[in-house]
Amino acid sequence: MTERYAEHPRVRLRGRNAEQRILADALGDARSGRGASVLLTGAPGHGKTVLIDDARNTAGDFTVLHVAGVADEADFALSGLQRLLRPVEPALDRLSAPRRDLLREALTRGGVADTDRFALYTSLLELLSLIGAEQPLLLCVDDADLLDGASLDALAFVARRLTGTHVAAVFAACAGRGKPVGPRRTGAPEGVGRGEGADTALVPGVTEHVLAPLEDRAVHDVLTDRAPAHLASSVRAALVLAAHGNPAAVLGFLSALTTEQVQGDRPLPDPLPLTSRLRSAQLAPYRELPEETRRILLLAALAAEPRVHRLLDAAGGPGTSVATLEPAEERGLVRVDGDAVVFVDPLLRKAIAQGTPAGRLREAHRALAGVTDREYSPVEFARHTVCGADAPDAVLADDVASAARRAKRLEGPLPASHTNERAAALTPDPDERTCRLATASYEAYVAGDSARAARLLGQARPLAVSDRRRATVALIEAEFDMRDCNAIDAAERLYQVGRDLVPHDRNLALRALVRSADSASYAGDPVRHRKASDLAVPLVRPDDSASMRLIAAYLEGCTVSFRGDYVNSTPLLREAVRLSNEMNEPSEMVWAGICGLRLADTPYVRTITARAVEAARSRGEHSFVPSALAFLVFSEFWSGRFPSAAGTALTGLRSSRESGQSIWATQHLASLAMIAAIQGDVDTCRIRARAVTAQAGENSLGLPAALAAWALAVLELSRGNAAEAFFRLRSLVHAGPGHGHPTMRLLTAPHFVEAAVRMGETEWASASQAGYRGWADAVDSPSALALAARGDALLATGDEAADHFETALALHRACGDDDVEHARTQLLFGAFLRRARLPGRAREHLYDALETFERFGARLWVRQTRAELRAIGTAERSPEPPATGELTAQQQQIARLVAEGATNREVAAHMFISPRTVEHHLRGIFRKLNIRSRVDLARLLN
Repeated sequence: MTERYAEHPRVRLRGRNAEQRILADALGDARSGRGASVLLTGAPGHGKTVLIDDARNTAGDFTVLHVAGVADEADFALSGLQRLLRPVEPALDRLSAPRRDLLREALTRGGVADTDRFALYTSLLELLSLIGAEQPLLLCVDDADLLDGASLDALAFVARRLTGTHVAAVFAACAGRGKPVGPRRTGAPEGVGRGEGADTALVPGVTEHVLAPLEDRAVHDVLTDRAPAHLASSVRAALVLAAHGNPAAVLGFLSALTTEQVQGDRPLPDPLPLTSRLRSAQLAPYRELPEETRRILLLAALAAEPRVHRLLDAAGGPGTSVATLEPAEERGLVRVDGDAVVFVDPLLRKAIAQGTPAGRLREAHRALAGVTDREYSPVEFARHTVCGADAPDAVLADDVASAARRAKRLEGPLPASHTNERAAALTPDPDERTCRLATASYEAYVAGDSARAARLLGQARPLAVSDRRRATVALIEAEFDMRDCNAIDAAERLYQVGRDLVPHDRNLALRALVRSADSASYAGDPVRHRKASDLAVPLVRPDDSASMRLIAAYLEGCTVSFRGDYVNSTPLLREAVRLSNEMNEPSEMVWAGICGLRLADTPYVRTITARAVEAARSRGEHSFVPSALAFLVFSEFWSGRFPSAAGTALTGLRSSRESGQSIWATQHLASLAMIAAIQGDVDTCRIRARAVTAQAGENSLGLPAALAAWALAVLELSRGNAAEAFFRLRSLVHAGPGHGHPTMRLLTAPHFVEAAVRMGETEWASASQAGYRGWADAVDSPSALALAARGDALLATGDEAADHFETALALHRACGDDDVEHARTQLLFGAFLRRARLPGRAREHLYDALETFERFGARLWVRQTRAELRAIGTAERSPEPPATGELTAQQQQIARLVAEGATNREVAAHMFISPRTVEHHLRGIFRKLNIRSRVDLARLLN
């Protein structure tokens, strides 16, 4: 076909800038009379046709002749050339009579005598050169590998001789499909076939440019251009991963999805289906292979890790050997790398599996199941067993269920979930199928795939017939709820489930009841916590496992602590901590960490919760990561590890949202509000606290609600607004479930005492101090005793107050892990000494406090400390370095991490921003601090 210049709508090509430049250069060479020819090759769907269309659209003043190869005409010699030249037939009259007649005769008859081939090709060259001389000419030959041989030979002859013409020739073909060596094709006239020894290159003498698969970023861009706005990020990532850089594949996957699947509300098809056109193009060379080779490739396509020896064992045919794969290797479809069979184009595996009849697929899966080691490859064994079965089979189902247990030990909960789901599909007994579906659901949930867990539980629920099965399903459903629903409702539901399970399964009942107590604790409801504990603790016997005894000690210790009996709760909490040395389950380590918090043992909490995070990640139990991170944050920000605490909380927030755990997302947001308060970031703290209050109100979350209120109180104290801090903390004293937390009332006491004393509310201060002092004495923690001594100092006067302050400072030094509160004590002591007209002693403590606050970027406390120093009438100890207080909160976090030696990439991963953003912020940090390098930053902040 021929085209003249017109404005064509441009399709934005992603990831093909290099190829577009090559085609633009070819057009430029033709326009300037130098001539050019280009061959584009690539796998089906890589965009060859789109590039040719783009070249046609950008050709401008060119005459365009376009032809695409058609498989049905491949045996009709010169049929492709006839279609290409048909729009310019009148131009034949411009040739000399012999050349014109020869060309017309060849196009009419489909060939010429062998002696006339050269004359035919030169006539074609002259015709195209004449057309190009009048107006630049673009020849586009798409699907050249499907063009008849005679046409391709003629066009290749011309393409090699375009120098000095105004003609550009662009060929496109599937990679690896060169000229076949051997006799000419059937039906080709004498003289135009491809004889023995022909060059196997598709267009010899023309530079070939192979289209590589697109980078993932480019595939994302393709989706952005074509996908609806509500495409879920998880769905987008799955489509990009499955496409293997093939733009046609990713768009085909997208077109096959329903609205619910696009939004991520329903699971994606497994496997994602290739379009029929792309599948046929992928399978075209496969179908030309010998039958035995196709059988081996089918087995390889279905195997998770295709190994030659295993494929040959599965094929089992007489005379089958590795040589059977040679035809596929010669066609460039696979390569044998040692013992592994590697598909050059990964999409060919999908095409083979999707293009094979169901009966042959089952047969292939059965063959693979027979040669797969169920001990070392349980997931693959289960997949082949299920896919090869013709009907439910109890024996096969038991084999697959056994493989699921092995898969959990070897590969983690998510592969085990898929394997148990397959076992359920083979299970004829409804009650047993319920059990396996429920197990698969819980494993998916533990792995962090909440959507899959909910779907499987929905399948299990109507099948449950016995009381035990119904209670088990109810337990799993209630555990889902406790991380994404109202905490009080979850506590009640888990309590009922636990009570129902007591007659059937003591272990499951205990698990339900400890979860009920946890939900009650999140809500700040000691009554419901005690109710669950009272039912759970008697279930545990002295000879039970360490895990069960830890749960009992944890529940009873927390219950006793809730009612203020710290003397009797401490031994129980210490027993849980002791037992945690034998634990490797993330949930058990988190419970031990909570006990450590109640014992004010911050180093232990940091150690055990970090272990819990690592264990959860290494075991693939991602649903436990947010809760472990939440308690790790507590230990980090109170020991002054603000950059680490902020990064941990941000990681926890993202992990919570990805796994559908809104309860922990709220908790992490509350932690971020507290970090902002300590660092003096007023607006950020308030925004986060408001969001926490709203979310906590919806889900009756007393713990994050109390933490958010505490953060706002700390912020107001650091701003010097004692009244606002006092009223915020006093509101926690009488806050009921869903709005406050008994433990938070205890932990906020040091700040409440300070605010109350400043307000003259000594009765409130004394009452709060008495409770805190009782707890500190019971747990005997240096950090808690230091804060208790500080409270005593604030309530005392004269030398007595000074003695208490000195005691507090000595305890802080002994602790060595509470730098923030140590500096706060120094600030308060310095202020006391200034008012007592002891400026020399005051100055010493204020200088130390200032140094600590500046190191941590606590801007508002820096301001308070400097104000105290100015009130003494003295300058600071040394010329003030550029204040980090000028940096934003995010810049401060970046500065701290860089000063500690982190690279831009490490900082970016820690804070979930790009390395380029880190570099941008670093330039701003250097400018504000008037420094030039990372070394200067390290010297300034360390």
